[in-house]
Amino acid sequence: MSLVKKLASQTIIYGLGSILPKLLNFVILTPYLTNKFNRVEDQGLYAVHGIMYAFVGLLMALMTLRLETTLFRFGSKEGFLEKSYSTALWILLFVSILAALTIYGFSTPLAEILTKPGDEVYVKFIAFIVGLDILAALPFARLRLEGRPTKFSFIKIANVVITIIVLLFFLEALPMLAESGSSWAQGIYAEDHRLAYVFLANLVGSIVVVLLLVPEIFKITKQFDTDLLKKMIRYAWPLIIVGIAGIINMYSDRWLLNRLLPGNLEENEIQTGIYNACAKIAILMSLFTTAFNYAAEPFFFKQSGTSKSPQLYADIARAFTFVSCTIFLGILFYIDIFQFLIGSNFRQGLYIVPVLLLAYLFLGLHYNFSVWYKVNDKTKIGALIAIIGSIVSIGVNVIMIPKIGLMASAWASLFTFFAMAILNVMIGHKYYPVPYELGRMAVLILTAVGLYYFSEYLHFFLQSELAMKFGINTALLLIYVVLVYTFEKKFFRRILSTKT
Repeated sequence: MSLVKKLASQTIIYGLGSILPKLLNFVILTPYLTNKFNRVEDQGLYAVHGIMYAFVGLLMALMTLRLETTLFRFGSKEGFLEKSYSTALWILLFVSILAALTIYGFSTPLAEILTKPGDEVYVKFIAFIVGLDILAALPFARLRLEGRPTKFSFIKIANVVITIIVLLFFLEALPMLAESGSSWAQGIYAEDHRLAYVFLANLVGSIVVVLLLVPEIFKITKQFDTDLLKKMIRYAWPLIIVGIAGIINMYSDRWLLNRLLPGNLEENEIQTGIYNACAKIAILMSLFTTAFNYAAEPFFFKQSGTSKSPQLYADIARAFTFVSCTIFLGILFYIDIFQFLIGSNFRQGLYIVPVLLLAYLFLGLHYNFSVWYKVNDKTKIGALIAIIGSIVSIGVNVIMIPKIGLMASAWASLFTFFAMAILNVMIGHKYYPVPYELGRMAVLILTAVGLYYFSEYLHFFLQSELAMKFGINTALLLIYVVLVYTFEKKFFRRILSTKT
């Protein structure tokens, strides 16, 4: 089997546990929640939901200490898995307890910073969710390192399924029972607590995950190597900065929109809720990127010592670009279908989706191009690039949100991920030269963007009916795939036939 085929199969297998749950979340929970909070007076609740989960992402990036990636680096060495795993897990066990207690204790000031006074109940739920998720991070990494995708996928999927069941119970079954006169249901259910039930459902899902991971957690031994821990922390601390910067780049726009839009607090929350909902459609692109990253990270480490690895990395980036461009066009050409994944009152923000999709495409390229500092232990430079990305993100948002509103955050994401991708190529060439076909990759992207705008202008002039629009867009998508295959035929044959 060729290495590219091997990576593709791993992307499917290891990504299944990450992508299928998120897809279930997106296809079921996103339309459900956006319709549940579809009334204008409720749209602000979805903004609170988005901001709180952005905070969860930031906490996870900080408090897992990036020991999952570090486990790949040290645990893949012969005889080092148990020692690396136990040393790291003892640390995360302590951090998980500390994080939960600290966030819970400071829930009131945190609520005032994140959203508004009175939202501390959501922060208290987050305290326990984060504590449990920190504890689960390293066992999940071990499953990936040991090549056990079935259990990995089962637990990830179980998390979402349980969350959905509990959520439907609290938001559908419980109010119906209360209306029918059930005294115990009336004592539990309160319409004003609908968003709290969302966090409660997520907490139950996290509890189930930890229970299912108990066998992996109990693999912890008394081995605690202080010298090894020092090496792991030296490798990991710049990655913590990378992770924090990544969350800032992905999610700080929700908080900044809520603060910097020119309306009052209620109006800003409504607009932020619209942005948060429409960004979910663009996240379909990042689902593929996440699946790729799950498979690619351990794969890149394993291949880093071979003489063919630079060319392999270049080929993977080129193939990734084609697949991402096809997804980009597929979502935009059928946006009239994808829009039904969010509530009708949220769809007024769909104009941000093309820019965000392109931004997430460059985020995927950034993941490709950043392999050099991970395999060369140059994580400090990776941290510097991430910090520059955060400066770009925050700067563009702060300057442009008051002027152009929601679109400012979409452009900020694009500028940020594009800048980080380019910086990785430029700096990485000095330390780990990879022969990326940047010209060909640029043509793939520009052609896809050009076809999308050609489609938009064509439909504007033809005043296309929906059926005609889908027919034309399907033809354009096929033209793109056929054109790329025609001009890249030799490349695809080579990467699919080269043996390991």
